[in-house]
Amino acid sequence: MMNKIEQEELAEILNSYGIEGVLYDDAKQITPDSMIYIFSDKDGAKYVLLAADYLGGYEEFEMPYDFEFDDGFPYSQASFRAVKVFSYKEDAKKKADGYIDDKHYWTKASTGDVCMLFAVDELKV
Repeated sequence: MMNKIEQEELAEILNSYGIEGVLYDDAKQITPDSMIYIFSDKDGAKYVLLAADYLGGYEEFEMPYDFEFDDGFPYSQASFRAVKVFSYKEDAKKKADGYIDDKHYWTKASTGDVCMLFAVDELKV
């Protein structure tokens, strides 16, 4: 089981992407080494922070992109359409130093997980 990122640190990660004023909705482990953290803003827009041991390849996808996870019990089935991927700010505290990340998509949690933030629609969990 993955270690869950604490809500205080999640706020720091979101701030690294320049996102503030969102509400934490839920977290789901979707694969043995991946979790999604779900947020919404006051207007109903949804955000998903994808956190995993490794996130290679996602930075090359064209938006919108459909994600679907169905690894079976005990993992949560989830799907969403990513409509935007966020880059971290220049002064981000949580960027994933030591990774080749030319587009500045990856941040890193204290759990060791690498994270990417997406604006999403069609979220099903």
